[in-house]
Amino acid sequence: MTTRPEVLTDFIHVVRLLFASDRLPLEGRKIAEQVFARLDEPSDDGQRASAHYPACDWLDASLVPLDEDVRFRDIAKALKAVAPLLGWRRRTSGPHGSAGYVEQHANGIICGPGGAESRRDVQLGLTIMLPHTRYPDHSHPPEEAYVLLSPGEFRQGDGEWADPGLGGGIFNTPNIVHAMRSDASPFLALWCLLV
Repeated sequence: MTTRPEVLTDFIHVVRLLFASDRLPLEGRKIAEQVFARLDEPSDDGQRASAHYPACDWLDASLVPLDEDVRFRDIAKALKAVAPLLGWRRRTSGPHGSAGYVEQHANGIICGPGGAESRRDVQLGLTIMLPHTRYPDHSHPPEEAYVLLSPGEFRQGDGEWADPGLGGGIFNTPNIVHAMRSDASPFLALWCLLV
């Protein structure tokens, strides 16, 4: 039987509540419910990603506004505690990314391939981007839910850029082209999907 570090158990509990909020579209809450149902059973193949990217160094600064907001203080505390366990990766290609975006972003894998709990059936992670960064357009077959933990905007297909607000979220249908961007402050968002 796989045992899960207590900081990861605590993180999953806190984040599960965030993804259950009615600030996330109903379809996003449904996919998140399935992700967290699978996470009820720990599973870990032991494969850790060990890379560290420049954008990772912005995590603490990105958490300061959350720490100062009583509604998100538990999320900030849980993220700080689990951060040393994360596996990091980044996207290296895609259309319309801002100049230098490769160095200006990182995706922290909490549960999923190479993450704090490395598994193949779900992905739970976070994206951090430096100020004035546009993530490239991309798509993937799994449905995906995001919850925003900072100022930032999302775009789906050829639609308008939209800011769901702190704690708000979006839902990406299978294979929809989507992207995100930051403004004057770092961007931080949590996401989950079934694989």
